Amino acid sequence: MLVVAGCGPSRVRVSYRPSNGSRATYRIEVHAVAVTRIADLAPHRSVDDEVLIARHAVLGAQGGDRQVRVELSSPGGELRTFVVRIDRAAQLTEVQEIEGLLAQVLGGLGLSEIFPEAAGAPPERALAPGDRWTIDQPVRIGGPSARLTGSGRLASLGLRHGRKVATIESDFRLPVDRTTGDSPTRLHLQGTQTTTATATRDVADGTIETETAHTAGAFQLLVLPPAGVPGPAIPGTLDVQIRSVTRRER
Repeated sequence: MLVVAGCGPSRVRVSYRPSNGSRATYRIEVHAVAVTRIADLAPHRSVDDEVLIARHAVLGAQGGDRQVRVELSSPGGELRTFVVRIDRAAQLTEVQEIEGLLAQVLGGLGLSEIFPEAAGAPPERALAPGDRWTIDQPVRIGGPSARLTGSGRLASLGLRHGRKVATIESDFRLPVDRTTGDSPTRLHLQGTQTTTATATRDVADGTIETETAHTAGAFQLLVLPPAGVPGPAIPGTLDVQIRSVTRRER
């Protein structure tokens, strides 16, 4: 239960700063709708509902940055493992490749589902309710870096299960320009995904307690011929809507 604090203004740090070796487990409910249009074919609409379990483990510091391993699993599904690198300001700077999984192939997931703490993270400085900040940071998801841009706001402070928490509202955009898939099916996507999120963070270390997020993506699509095989690319479009609810498990 969230109880809004009513003791007047105060300032807190809400950036992500867990101790080395700490762990957290999240349950993520995802609803995704994708509409694909290729050449003159009729549009194809797919709807997926999935429950994921995400296990986060702080691996430690490297060159002043922190690395966190994220394991995503679902009943009967394949385990997907990422290593996320964050900088001193607790901002996401890289989603790395691990265990043979190409980090650039994220399926229907946005940054909020992979690592909600760092995508559009609040600044390192102390904040009071109503304070706003600008999000402008490089992010690398395989391939070249792109810039994550937007804004954030500390909406309120309160108590949840006896712990002091902060509610953060954020909106951010991430340009996408990448090739996904293996031969014979390869796709090139170019466009932008936008996310609106509301998260409740534990003030003690900035970890997420709950988050709701909506990500929309609109992409130009090219279906590429198999590698090494000459042939034209087939144009199309892909529109994606992802809604997710993340809750920390105790």
